Amino acid sequence: MAQKTKAGHLSWLALLCASVAVIVAGCATTASYRPEIEGMKAALAQAKAAGAETLAPEEYAHAEACLDWLTHEATEYDPLADPSARNVIGKCRAAFDALQKKLAATRESRLPMESVPSPAGPKPDAATPSPGASKESPLKDVFFDFDKSLIRPDAKKTLDENVRWLKGNPNATITIEGHCDERGTREYNLGLGERRAKATREYLVATGIDAKRIKTISYGKERPFAPGHDESAWKLSRRAHFVLQ
Repeated sequence: MAQKTKAGHLSWLALLCASVAVIVAGCATTASYRPEIEGMKAALAQAKAAGAETLAPEEYAHAEACLDWLTHEATEYDPLADPSARNVIGKCRAAFDALQKKLAATRESRLPMESVPSPAGPKPDAATPSPGASKESPLKDVFFDFDKSLIRPDAKKTLDENVRWLKGNPNATITIEGHCDERGTREYNLGLGERRAKATREYLVATGIDAKRIKTISYGKERPFAPGHDESAWKLSRRAHFVLQ
């Protein structure tokens, strides 16, 4: 009788340990997807602040639905175990990429076309693009932290993609526009925008792009990308934008 009781206790203990292991494994798996989910949530919020619901309604709805699906799958004990759902992350990445491309395609038409004069003082690298000279750029914007002109790690990845395009199109010339959010004086932001444009130019030149192919200009806070008066809008306006000549 004692042996049966002992065996029963061992069976119960084994079942308990197995259950705990499943829960722990599920939590660990869920945690592994959390950075990706949080990144997509932030990207969706940025897109919404940029007017994606109006400018790219289909792409926005698709990305939002995909994020909801991914969030649901990641809350299960064994996320993405269903064979029909194993490509959910890849599908979500593709949906967000399509959303960003759609927004980028509308950016030029939303920005005012009149030029903004550069601040007083010598600007050897600054040049105002002539009306009608720019083309829709395949180069991606890079973004900056508040009051900073240092190239962030995520911006380096984007710039490396831009470098590959520039090396594959050796006759292309560009103007890098430096932009800021609405905070601070006009004069300060013109200087900050110039530092951002030049830092971006220096990165490209360091990778082997001919400096003669690159001009810079600062628009300061005169051309905000996203509407709104909070961080969700400001972070999109702190950028270096590429214009093909």
